[in-house]
Amino acid sequence: MSRVRRIVVVGAGQAGLVLALGLQKHGYAVTVVTDRDAETIRAGRLISNQCVFEPALRRERALGINFWDGQAPEILGASFGLAGDSPEPAISWQARFDHPAQSVDQRVKVSTWLTAFAGRGGEVRIGKVSPDGLDEYAREFDLVLVAAGRGPQFDGLFPRDDRHSPYREPQRTIGITYLVSGRDEPLPTYPGLTFGLSQAGELFGLPVQSVRGPVFGLGFFGVPGGPLDVWDDVTDTDEHFAVAMALLRKQFPWVAESLADARPSGPQDALRGRVLPIVREPVGTLPSGAKVLAMGDAAVTNDPIAGQGANMAAHAAAVYERRILDHGDRPFDEAFLRGTFAEYWEKAQHATRLSNDLLAPPPDHVLATLDAAQRVPEVAHRFAQIFPDPAGYTSWLTDEEISRNYLASKGA
Repeated sequence: MSRVRRIVVVGAGQAGLVLALGLQKHGYAVTVVTDRDAETIRAGRLISNQCVFEPALRRERALGINFWDGQAPEILGASFGLAGDSPEPAISWQARFDHPAQSVDQRVKVSTWLTAFAGRGGEVRIGKVSPDGLDEYAREFDLVLVAAGRGPQFDGLFPRDDRHSPYREPQRTIGITYLVSGRDEPLPTYPGLTFGLSQAGELFGLPVQSVRGPVFGLGFFGVPGGPLDVWDDVTDTDEHFAVAMALLRKQFPWVAESLADARPSGPQDALRGRVLPIVREPVGTLPSGAKVLAMGDAAVTNDPIAGQGANMAAHAAAVYERRILDHGDRPFDEAFLRGTFAEYWEKAQHATRLSNDLLAPPPDHVLATLDAAQRVPEVAHRFAQIFPDPAGYTSWLTDEEISRNYLASKGA
């Protein structure tokens, strides 16, 4: 490399910061633009609830930025329950992951990574960036990457890709809160990912390393207009907690007992909202004619129902970094930008398909698979592994014939 390439990453989430730290390690002059500094992020409201699986954790460890090994609780597997007519689930099973997963409060991750990036000599600029303001960065830097999340501010720059975006409206109302035990002993929750399914929507629970230490993250994903669509008028964390416990007892009673002694972990530890799943055209053209590339949620926003956001962000960072390193001194032209996203999409399409399909009622062959998992541990294990590797889903459960033949081969 004859000269240092100057790259700006607009946005300081999982995708942008993992890429910035990776490029920094290879000697690139990287600038990160964020609307909040590390201290403000850490002290702010809950950002998201995420489960990071082994492929993404492996990437963080390779960069030396997974600072929570040995501290964050291990997520050892998945526990599934399908609501029925009685307090006990109609279908229930557990399966271990091949490798433990991990959930670290994004306030902790982002603030720590931003501090590490600056401490290693990276430039951090604080301020909001509009599409018009990107032209100034395009004149200053060799490459502009937009990783500023899923907000509408860049809708015009990166328009909707109808081929891969089946939904026009959010498909779930989301309510997430962090819980701790009201007693001296920890909450007796399953040491992994708890997944509950009912006609009203879904429940997800998992152990998390938060700004206040270990907590239990409890999330409801409600079908709009249904019994889990209750968050619009909730105003504070205590009210959120009361509503969540009432939902738990009514919709997922088999989980309620383990959280009987729970209380909210803090006044900032609740999140409510809706997410529109959308895939965007990844290359934007600025008024000057300069091209910019989207990444992370700015390019592909999946509903968090499948827990793929942070994992695909890490994958995007790995692909973008390698493409940039291999490109050397050549201009970052449109062919490079489109080729980079295309390589990312080769894997991300499976996560998007999984996330979108989970928003629809499960077809009969998927219900048959969930039922068989109660009796055949190998089926349960294979189903649990689709979360770390969604390609295993699209090569299996999207095809009824393949699915039923597999069940038959397992005596199920």
